[in-house]
Amino acid sequence: MRLRKLLIFIPAAIILLFFLLTDLLSDLFWYASVGYTPVFLTILITSAALFVIGTLLFFAFSYGNVILAARTGAGAFGVEKEIQYLGGIACAVAAGITGLSLSSSWEIILAYLDQTPFQILDPVFGLDISFYIFSLPFYTILIQYLLCLFVFTLIISSVMYAVHRAGVRIDEYGVFQYIPGPFPFGLSWKDVFGRFLPQVNCLLFLIFTTLAAFFWLSRYSTLYTSKGTVMGAGYTDITITIPALTILTVIAFLIGLLFLLNEKIRRPEMIAYGIGGFFLIAILSAGAGFLVQTLIVEPNEFNLERTYLGYNINSTLDGYNLANVNAQDFPVLYNLSETDIRNNNATISNIRLWDWRPMKTTLEQLQLFRTYYTFNDVDVDRYWLDGNYKQVHISAREMNSYNLPQQAQTWVNRYLVYTHGYGAVMSPVDRITANGLPEFFVKDIPPSSPFPSLSLDHPQIYYGEGDIPYCITNTRTEEFDYPSGDENIYSSYGGNAGVELSLLPRLVYAIQLGSVELLVSGSLTPDSKLHLYRNILERTSKIAPFLTYDSDPYVVMSDGKLSWIIDAYTTSDRYPYSEPVRTGELSAKSMNYVRNSVKVIVDAYTGDIRYYIVDPDDPVIQTYEKMFPSLFRPVDDIPDDLRSHLRYPHGLFNIQAEIYGIYHMTDPRVFYNREDAWVIPDEIYRKTQQRFEPYYVIMKLPGEEREEFILMLPFTPRNKQNLIGWMAVRCDPERYGEMIVYQFSKQELTYGPMQIEARIDQDTDISQSITLWSQAGSSVVRGNTLIIPVEQSLLYVEPLYLEATQKGTLPQLQRVIVSYGDKLTMQPTLNEALQVIFGGRQARQDIPKRVEQPGDDQSSSILGQISGLYKQAQQALSSGSLGEYQRFVDRIGTLVSGY
Repeated sequence: MRLRKLLIFIPAAIILLFFLLTDLLSDLFWYASVGYTPVFLTILITSAALFVIGTLLFFAFSYGNVILAARTGAGAFGVEKEIQYLGGIACAVAAGITGLSLSSSWEIILAYLDQTPFQILDPVFGLDISFYIFSLPFYTILIQYLLCLFVFTLIISSVMYAVHRAGVRIDEYGVFQYIPGPFPFGLSWKDVFGRFLPQVNCLLFLIFTTLAAFFWLSRYSTLYTSKGTVMGAGYTDITITIPALTILTVIAFLIGLLFLLNEKIRRPEMIAYGIGGFFLIAILSAGAGFLVQTLIVEPNEFNLERTYLGYNINSTLDGYNLANVNAQDFPVLYNLSETDIRNNNATISNIRLWDWRPMKTTLEQLQLFRTYYTFNDVDVDRYWLDGNYKQVHISAREMNSYNLPQQAQTWVNRYLVYTHGYGAVMSPVDRITANGLPEFFVKDIPPSSPFPSLSLDHPQIYYGEGDIPYCITNTRTEEFDYPSGDENIYSSYGGNAGVELSLLPRLVYAIQLGSVELLVSGSLTPDSKLHLYRNILERTSKIAPFLTYDSDPYVVMSDGKLSWIIDAYTTSDRYPYSEPVRTGELSAKSMNYVRNSVKVIVDAYTGDIRYYIVDPDDPVIQTYEKMFPSLFRPVDDIPDDLRSHLRYPHGLFNIQAEIYGIYHMTDPRVFYNREDAWVIPDEIYRKTQQRFEPYYVIMKLPGEEREEFILMLPFTPRNKQNLIGWMAVRCDPERYGEMIVYQFSKQELTYGPMQIEARIDQDTDISQSITLWSQAGSSVVRGNTLIIPVEQSLLYVEPLYLEATQKGTLPQLQRVIVSYGDKLTMQPTLNEALQVIFGGRQARQDIPKRVEQPGDDQSSSILGQISGLYKQAQQALSSGSLGEYQRFVDRIGTLVSGY
């Protein structure tokens, strides 16, 4: 029978080992190709060591107890080897599962060993914050492991003893048999279990001692959990919960001690009393906590929780790096002149008239050229061009081989020929052509630009944001480079990236990727390179999985090549008294501590990836740097031109703004009553009300001498629509990360985004124009409402786009709405709108034109407009609105005379 089992077990083990070895080798080859073998080996060795130690310790302890229990229970029958063998298998399986679980905790173990102190003490226990971030997770895992070990051992040992004591045997055919014996008839409980009790007592001592440690550590977890108004330990926790957990710790340890000394003192009733007391204290503490919270705290909540509210405020500001926000008053003055507008030309000329969403649609129509190209995203950045600081939209033209025609979806085409995207498109955010389309600083294939600094030596994009499959370069098959008229241009990869496909790597990756073509293709040579993990977020998280990555990388043109910049964060959910948030912008996990400590730069051509520490004061990144000394580089190692393109991350700023909207109230009483709560306002995009998005802008901050690149977001009071302030964070290298909040007067009205939207809707001329544009196959897209501080005033700018409702739409920037104080105008360009408001220029009479459809000529276009105006004129006449009727008739006359 054992031979049959071995014949089954050995092949299964070989197959399992083979696949494990395949995965191991594939990772080893890949990490070596990107230059991060030490990182891989650190993770691998730590995980393997934890698995081996955890598995062997678990198996040795549990199986040792199984053998002891079998011998104790065997009596006259002797130990049944087959049953003991089954017990060993159960121990091995449990040990393997537990060891595997322990091995996945490699990050927690290494962080505990290499931890860096925060030099900040928690306000209750006086422990350094590093205890909660690094030590407590380690102790928790250790207790979980020991508790699993001791409980499993008690169960399996009890089963083994009972089976042997009962006389259960396995015959030669593998069938269980029961041989009648002395158990349990005619014997007392003590006669049956007496010899097993010492072993049980020892195991119960270990279990209750571990439980005591668990209750002791649970005291600390109250500082980052919430049961009421306060995040963290409040009055009830301090007066009831923590003392109760301390008492439970002592009782649990004493119960364990009683079990250990049970053979000597022979007072089992004391154990019963101890267990009863344990449950009594647990029940009483829960009841007392409820009563104290209900009868004492809630009627006098603020006075009792005031101290802990202060802890919550200070810790939350620390956790989200908001403790040093520079808050300033911003008295809004409506005294701008035409001279002020000219003096702030750099701000005005960088107002973002092109919203990235219609811009993406427009780029897809104007600059893709082929269906297998795609623009995954449109990013906002800034460049110095001919001495001018310009804000731009930039988008990489990536390859999407899934969009090849069905007949072209061959293995050779997808993985050997269509391997890379090509170039990028760059457009200034403020410039439009006469047709309402964007101007370009970089365009076409091959990329062309009037600025030498934007030329590209390697426009090919092998690594990007899209869902990019693996590819193979340096093959006997030429790679498609770019289309040129009716012909295609081909090329070969000139970089060093990728895994060389010698015989062993080919075999390994053929198995891992499930691709027999890797083995049999005649296009491959020993010099061919396999490019894996070409999605840049997948690539970065493969190397450093312990960091959290921003979901919005952006591409940069620098030094003749394209590079991707990715923001990486260190996070934790165990910062004492800090309010947690859960957001998909950074992580699906809850967190209450975050730092943007790392910038990752990936070369779009070679895939070279580098991690730069930009916040060296973060204790978490200091700990990771100790764990992986070869992984990180100082921020000063970033090339100067690339460093000038670092920007504060949009996702983190959104979270910080949301937190600051509540936690700017540092007075506990004001905070408790939420008297001055701020929220991020809504705006209208297209026809939908949605949350206002932070936006980048080049502007001169109040009191500053020159313009700079910032990220900003307005606030409104909760349940109100007027502005109460705005938050800005600096992005330029000299003062990167400095955060400023400008607070408006609470006694004067400052329009918020939705109030501006309402004014637009209530303006007769503008609303009628929007209505007319929205007819006959056209639709109006309302862009972001931009709030632009200029001197001590606020400009509101909202672009309007027109697009056809049919497929293949091409959004065009049709009008720009500007509001200042009580003035509101809509003009074809921003400059015209500013001249109307500040220069005294007469507003142009707006005659809407709908978007031309394919096949339209000038006559049909004008006739369509006349028809629409005529219908509206008739409706006005039937309703008795003679003034409205006359205005529509006048506009029809203007169209007819112009035609």
